[in-house]
Amino acid sequence: MDAFVELSAELTGFSVEELRSTGLVETYRALAQDASEAEIIQLWYTGEWRGVIPDERAYAEGLAWKAVGVAAPGTLAPGFGSWEQRPRSGAR
Repeated sequence: MDAFVELSAELTGFSVEELRSTGLVETYRALAQDASEAEIIQLWYTGEWRGVIPDERAYAEGLAWKAVGVAAPGTLAPGFGSWEQRPRSGAR
């Protein structure tokens, strides 16, 4: 088994399968090579690494959203980053 994913599962309380389903294991493994346990937890829950979102999926796949049972704001249609665009003129 993969030591990083096993440690992450233990730290976050989410299963190995749940963590793998995010599609971010390889990205997070590369970032967290010498990270503390607290940094690994923060990375999984917030999708943020030292002030930067390392992958556009990281925000939507943050475990904080899954823990409270909601989708991350702006991730369902019309999609991530949609708040940066002006509404169409017919929108109210």
